Amino acid sequence: MNRIFYFLFPLTLLLALSTMAQGDPGNRLAQLIDYVGVDYSKAVSDGKVVNPSEYAEMLEFSATVEASVKNIAGSSSSASVLQQQAQDLTLLVKNKAPASEVRALTRSIRIGVIQTLGLKITPDHAPNLLQGKALYQETCAACHGPSGEGNGAAGKDLDPQPTDFTDTARFRQRSLYALFNTLTYGVEGTGMSSFSELSPTDRWNLAAYVGSLGVNQNDVANGKAAWQQIKGTDATVNVTAYASLSPDEAAGKWANGYALMQYLRTAPDVLFNVKIPPLTVAINSLHSSLAAYKHGETKKAYEFALSAYLDGFELVEANLAAVNGDLMQKIETEMLLLRSDINSKSPLKSVEMRINGLQASLQQAQSDLAEDGSLTPSAAFLTSLIILLREGLEALLVVVALSAFLLKTGRRDAMPYLHAGWIAALILGLLTWIASERFIQISGATREVTEGVAALVASAMLLFVGYWLHSKTSAAGWQAFLQKSLKAALNKRTLWGLTGLTFISVYREVFETILFYQALWAQAASASADWVMGGFLVGAFILLLVAGLVIKFSVALPLRQFFATTGILLLLLSFVFAGKGIAALQEAGKIPQTMMQFDAVQWLGIFPSQEGLLLQASIVLAALIFFSKGFFTKNKTADTKKK
Repeated sequence: MNRIFYFLFPLTLLLALSTMAQGDPGNRLAQLIDYVGVDYSKAVSDGKVVNPSEYAEMLEFSATVEASVKNIAGSSSSASVLQQQAQDLTLLVKNKAPASEVRALTRSIRIGVIQTLGLKITPDHAPNLLQGKALYQETCAACHGPSGEGNGAAGKDLDPQPTDFTDTARFRQRSLYALFNTLTYGVEGTGMSSFSELSPTDRWNLAAYVGSLGVNQNDVANGKAAWQQIKGTDATVNVTAYASLSPDEAAGKWANGYALMQYLRTAPDVLFNVKIPPLTVAINSLHSSLAAYKHGETKKAYEFALSAYLDGFELVEANLAAVNGDLMQKIETEMLLLRSDINSKSPLKSVEMRINGLQASLQQAQSDLAEDGSLTPSAAFLTSLIILLREGLEALLVVVALSAFLLKTGRRDAMPYLHAGWIAALILGLLTWIASERFIQISGATREVTEGVAALVASAMLLFVGYWLHSKTSAAGWQAFLQKSLKAALNKRTLWGLTGLTFISVYREVFETILFYQALWAQAASASADWVMGGFLVGAFILLLVAGLVIKFSVALPLRQFFATTGILLLLLSFVFAGKGIAALQEAGKIPQTMMQFDAVQWLGIFPSQEGLLLQASIVLAALIFFSKGFFTKNKTADTKKK
């Protein structure tokens, strides 16, 4: 038998590696690692081989794991550790080590492979157990039995026999991610074929149902009680852990972890619907950033630091500003400096001190916002008011300035184009809110990129419109404008341009406002919910009042003064949008950031960044050229009249 094994082994290894290369090598490798960890106990017991064919398989698969890890791990320090672990696994199997040692090592290797390759190991949505049950009865029950006990009629002659999913020992060792991979790739040499023809959603539904067949109802009740105690407070009990941990691994990671995992296996919706408080997200992300920096993984450390701001702190900036503005500014500045330190590969001690200081400040912010983690009524009202005024004023000024222009020039027929833009922005904003609540999770980076691109496009359009309006302030420009007639100057293409400008200016603010209000609702206690709505309504009233006053007084201005005032306003908004657009893209890590030593002036869009200031300086220079051109044209016209 040994001769046959050593003859077939190289060919088997080559075929296994080839098969892995055809699919997703990372997920296939993770499946193989899981298989060794779970099935090794069938091959070896008390240092002796109890099943020669199973043991030959373990030798083959452990060698395949070692070769595969060597091919994908790379050359970093973490990769070296992973390669050494894979070699150790081969030796453990050859030496017929205890199953507990093999199982522990395969868990560690699997985690390393997932982290090294950045594998996606979670479903996009909460698995549907009812759909999973229907799929099971349709595709699996014939072999595994209607209740999952491995006693189906079609499986009687199979070797090995179909798995008994109700077996407690096996249930304790299998993660849902491992079951998902088994469904995706099948198990060679067994009756378990691939179910890759099913959609990923259906495979997760099926894996989740199969993974729930071994639960004990008493443990489920205890797990539910444990969940009620920790819900939203323990960031380690998350979707990733639900999918990637076996019940035994959960027992070693959490208090009451075994029962808790059984409850989550039967009620995944509760986990997918929970929202971790933003400041908790920030604190945990900073912890991960420091851990990555200690291991020399600068890129990961930066990504975690960025997530601490985008997915955590930024969502409560407005809340904290209403309660403790100085602390808000301090945390924002320190997070910016932390990212700069990581990028410049500052000494570990310096980065560690900054992160420790930030975590202390974030804990102070938690305390300032509310001792129980929710906003007080007054803070909820003030925060809601500030969010709407801060995010709505810029978009309002764009729409009002353009509305006043159309009214002043008698182009009421063009108003529907203007209204279509901001109404479409509000509708899309509502759809964005529904999608972010029910279907997708909008990351901080996605939010910043969307805001940044929209702000820069709006800035360019405002710069053009501002220049166009200013060009009409001179007598010659105004006469030419009249000669062409208003109808010709505002043709169909221009009118659709107005629609686009109002849409992108309003949607950018609506997009950000929605996400801020989501965070606000998550922190508002039941007694504070009405105050959030009160702040929103008062803010909306103030915005409407400002809109009415601006239109009333601007339309009353003489025509040339109106054009000059509106042109300057739009050029100023172009300046503000440009600074905020660059800052948003820098926060998302999409463009470099060269820091300068001064405090940001956010209402003007001025941030301590050379890149943002350079773009804004270009806009100021362009505006000066516009003004000087108008000044010289005006003087030239006056001289001509005198002659």
